[in-house]
Amino acid sequence: MSVNTDVELLQRVPMFAHVDPAHLKVLVFSSQKKTVSAGSFVLKKGSQGNAGFLVISGKGIVRRDNKGASRAIARVQQGAFVGEMSMIGGVPSPISVQAVDDMVLLKITKKIFFRVCEEFPDVGVKVLAVLTQKLDGSLNELRGVQDYFDNARKFTSL
Repeated sequence: MSVNTDVELLQRVPMFAHVDPAHLKVLVFSSQKKTVSAGSFVLKKGSQGNAGFLVISGKGIVRRDNKGASRAIARVQQGAFVGEMSMIGGVPSPISVQAVDDMVLLKITKKIFFRVCEEFPDVGVKVLAVLTQKLDGSLNELRGVQDYFDNARKFTSL
């Protein structure tokens, strides 16, 4: 795929949707392609990450571990972006992503992402705005769950 095609895929990712295409081109050009074989992991839960991955081709399964059991919670395919928290915050991955078939990925490292943000501050501002909205939505959902529990009947002893 060409740089322009990769830029078009990045533009479909909400986090990058409002970023100037010229700046996305710099990000794509500075990043590297990575191939992951079917059955291998793109990300493993708990691994210390430093990159996000744009799926160029192939499909994967997002898994979440709960009490030692792994369960599929989503599927990813061309245009999906995984690992954004590792790319931006350097935090351990909360999920695992396993390739269903061979995958080609664009690996955007934290170092490259921050270098582009330093050169073009509006990139960081626009990405931060989207992530802030996403965080606000998550907090609102959490408040709804809290309200549900606050308004639930109390359990009484039998």
